[in-house]
Amino acid sequence: MGAFIIISIILMPDYQKEVRSQGDLAFLESLQGKTQAEIDQTAQGMQDLLEALKSAQVRQRELLGQEETLSSEIDKLLAQKQASKEQPPPPPAEPEEVVEEEDRNRVSFRFLGLKTDQTRILFLVDMNGFLAEHQALVRNTVMRALDSLEPGYEFAIVGFQQLDSGPLYRRWPEGSGLTKYSGSTRAQALRFMNGLADQFRGSSSLLSAFKVAFASPATAVILISDGLPNPEYNEGLSGGQLARNITLANTRGVEIHTVTVGDYFKYKGTIEFMESLARANSGGFLALAK
Repeated sequence: MGAFIIISIILMPDYQKEVRSQGDLAFLESLQGKTQAEIDQTAQGMQDLLEALKSAQVRQRELLGQEETLSSEIDKLLAQKQASKEQPPPPPAEPEEVVEEEDRNRVSFRFLGLKTDQTRILFLVDMNGFLAEHQALVRNTVMRALDSLEPGYEFAIVGFQQLDSGPLYRRWPEGSGLTKYSGSTRAQALRFMNGLADQFRGSSSLLSAFKVAFASPATAVILISDGLPNPEYNEGLSGGQLARNITLANTRGVEIHTVTVGDYFKYKGTIEFMESLARANSGGFLALAK
């Protein structure tokens, strides 16, 4: 027992050194692990910081772009405001055109079977000598047609005849225009037609009369005639040729309605000419004996 104790005392310092060495090694290993963990955390943190920095830089560029856009818009608005101060104010808006109730409810023009949707009408009245005995019928025909008009329509009357001195035209109203229909203008037209009494003489040139009609703003022409065109004053054209010639001259597509008055049944070709002229120009035909 004594020998064991003596040996233990001799070996104790070496044992203590070994134990301390093992403890130091464990401590170092633990410290190494902690250090590595901190290094890993630091590396991840650096990566996160780099990503955050990149995002911040991108956001900064976006904000700079938005700032430039807003600055440009503000400059534009300031320039517009300054320009508005330097320019005079715009003129007041024109009042809207009010559509009268009578125009809204207006129906198409109808006269003894003739019908048109046009509202600008010219009455072309033949005043040749053969119609002298039927002048009352001519006058009444025009006035009956006028009675079929309504406010909102425009009209005019042109009496035509061929004299030795050349073609003669009697217009109402004066000039080549039209006038609006009303009670007052109807009364004036009646006085004009009464003034044509005893003025029927000579012959008629339908070619020259339709040149006058087509030069007016009318979109529909109502020809009142006996339908006896004299070839001598119509470039030697027969009834059929004359109808075709007038139709070719009608470049605006004016409607032509024809009303034959007088002793039309006595003369061959009268009805044929007037009817074919109307048919070729989108119009209607009417014959009145009294």
